[in-house]
Amino acid sequence: MGKRTRVLVLAAVVVTAALLSQPGAERTASARSSKIRRTILLNFKSEATTADIQKVLQEVRQSISGLQGVHNLFVGTQIIDRTPFRYGISMDFDDETALKGYRENEEHRRTHNDYSHLVESAQITDIRDE
Repeated sequence: MGKRTRVLVLAAVVVTAALLSQPGAERTASARSSKIRRTILLNFKSEATTADIQKVLQEVRQSISGLQGVHNLFVGTQIIDRTPFRYGISMDFDDETALKGYRENEEHRRTHNDYSHLVESAQITDIRDE
C-alpha cells in the first residue's frame, strides 16, 4: 500500500470515528421511530349530500382531534382531479399505543358506525416512520 493510500485510509478512519462519537449518533443509526401515519381515502355514495359529507368530516375531526397521541390531523377534499378518491383523512400517531387507542375509542367507533352506510369505497394505509 502506497503512502498516499495509507494517508487516505487513515483520514477516512478518523472522520468516521469523529462522526460516530458525536452525541446521539449511535441512537440515530440504530433506533427506529415509533411514529405512525394513517391515511384514509374515501368516496361517498351518490346519495350522500354535500351537507351529509360535511357533517361526516366535521364529526370525524371532532372525534379524533382530542385523542392522546394523535397529531397533524388533516380532514378534507382531495385537490387533484386524477385520483380515484375525493376525500381524505390523515393523522400521525406517537406510537402503536396511540394507534390502538384511536381504534378502540368509543366516539371514533360511533362516528364510523353512524356514517359507514354513506361510504362507497375507502382505502387505509398505516406507514411507520423509519
